[in-house]
Amino acid sequence: MDGIQGIIKKQTEKKKETNTHIHSEAHFLADEISTAFDEKRLFGMYLGIIKRIGVDRAKQIFSELKESNVKSPGRLFVWKSKPENNIPKKFDQDKFKPKVIINDNPTKY
Repeated sequence: MDGIQGIIKKQTEKKKETNTHIHSEAHFLADEISTAFDEKRLFGMYLGIIKRIGVDRAKQIFSELKESNVKSPGRLFVWKSKPENNIPKKFDQDKFKPKVIINDNPTKY
């Protein structure tokens, strides 16, 4: 069993490991993503992406990537955060209407 000194020592070690520069939810998520993808030097890039797309969308993308087995999750995170990949495209029904051909001469097909 650990004595009181062992418990205090464990608690102080945990406090030293936390980053004191994290002060918002976006910073926390950027730190979590950069640590999970083993790209600590790209913290600023992830923070910029999160500020652009929003924390909720970034959490959604990050949870999708954690569940998948991707070779380079950082690249996929950046690709999924692009606006053209973020919003589902509107289906153009006019494009797929069948063409109607009117035959003026009934004897010819």
